[in-house]
Amino acid sequence: MKQKRERKMETGAHGIEENIQGLYEASLRGSVSSLNTLMQNDPLIFHKISLTSFTQTPLHISSLLGHLDFTKLVLTQKSELAMELDSLKHTPLHLACAEGHLEIVRELLKVNRCACLVEDQDGRIPLHLAAMRGRVEVVKELVNAERKSISEQLCGDTVLHLCVKFNQLEVLKVLVELVDDEEFLNLRNHGGYTILHLSAILRQFQTTNFLLSIPKIRVDVDSLIENGLALEPICKSDGEIQHKLQAASAGSTFPTNITQKAPPPNAAIAQTYEAQAAEIVQPIFTRLKELLKFNNDRFEKTRGNLMVVATLIATMSFQVAVNPPGGFWQEDTSSDQGCPDGKSVCKAGTAIQAYKYNNNKNKTENSYKQIFSNKYHNFIACSTISFCASLSIILLLISGIPLGNRISVGILILGMFISVLFTAATYMISIGFVQAPDDQQFFEEIVLYYFRFWVLLLLVIVGIHVLRFCWWILKKLFGFLFWLVKNLLKVFTPANQLPRTLV
Repeated sequence: MKQKRERKMETGAHGIEENIQGLYEASLRGSVSSLNTLMQNDPLIFHKISLTSFTQTPLHISSLLGHLDFTKLVLTQKSELAMELDSLKHTPLHLACAEGHLEIVRELLKVNRCACLVEDQDGRIPLHLAAMRGRVEVVKELVNAERKSISEQLCGDTVLHLCVKFNQLEVLKVLVELVDDEEFLNLRNHGGYTILHLSAILRQFQTTNFLLSIPKIRVDVDSLIENGLALEPICKSDGEIQHKLQAASAGSTFPTNITQKAPPPNAAIAQTYEAQAAEIVQPIFTRLKELLKFNNDRFEKTRGNLMVVATLIATMSFQVAVNPPGGFWQEDTSSDQGCPDGKSVCKAGTAIQAYKYNNNKNKTENSYKQIFSNKYHNFIACSTISFCASLSIILLLISGIPLGNRISVGILILGMFISVLFTAATYMISIGFVQAPDDQQFFEEIVLYYFRFWVLLLLVIVGIHVLRFCWWILKKLFGFLFWLVKNLLKVFTPANQLPRTLV
């Protein structure tokens, strides 16, 4: 009996090994029919994989070889295999990404997106392998599935550094478009190199040209020189990059050609330092232009909305001016027919309020008090100012003036302030025309609260803008002074190294 049991166990173990062996052979061929047969013979075959000595699962093999249908069937039977690690701590996603099997990558991500952040024994996540091998579409799929994977580093190198090290320009372009963080684009690895440093040192001219065209990539020519970049062109592409570096690094002072030969004659040294001092002036204007640049693009995005608001205010101002409260005289009216005292005839088509508030008793006086005491004149003045301000805003917007500049944005805000405030004043004067005599006290109270509301609101808004402006001025002033002192020191500090004839 004991021998029978042992034979039975040996037969069963041999059968399991044959099934598992057949499973791995099917994964090598990608044979779905063989897999279905094996699952019919042994429904628990996928659960017995962990009992074998194989270092990889069948899903690793099918993902590596690109067998899509086989991979789908395996995932439907046991989705947990998507997170299994082989002897090198690779998930099936690592292998599919390295080989560029896009459809298999999508199927694996549907099962578990967390595989995007799994590191192998060398610290590489699937995105690193895809970037190193130039799998552009796979990189897009991984980033869409797990955005956080972009920030994962490999021994201090970001995925952007890996693109440069392995000369994968197309992948680098895709990742740069997906990255909004300026600090990440200019991050240094453990060696102190940015991606621009690496591309220049490795003499990857196309990559360097591309990086120099990105506004968020900061160019530090002095650091590039310290890290071994020679600015003497040795070929056409190198010379083009040299000119771009010099143009992009406005404000940095360095000789055009850097050599390791003996120092030039005294006249050449003097000319070099004069050129360095002259280079301080031009970058100042560039720096001032950067200070006036408005980094927030919310006004550019709301250009259409601003146009609608300005048009609405202009329409209201026009309508209230040509149709004033109280209406017009319908026909010529004499004083005995209702025309105010002191007027022989009130002309048809003229505003009734114009005669009502026109005081002709003291025509010789031209004081400010007399001018502002005429409510109708004040009404027309406020309406006209609001109308002009609104039309000015419309003209600025349709002219295509850039709203990324602080001066143009400031003009736009000032125009909107004037337009809104004088529209509010026009409203208050208008309701004063149509008030009933018995409502005088109520009207005066309303005017008082109305005036207080606008004064308080203006004080709050102006106070906020003043504080923001002062804070911005302080930050920019300290930054500008630091930049100016740094560049002046670069010019004048080496003066003690000049020959005595020039000191």
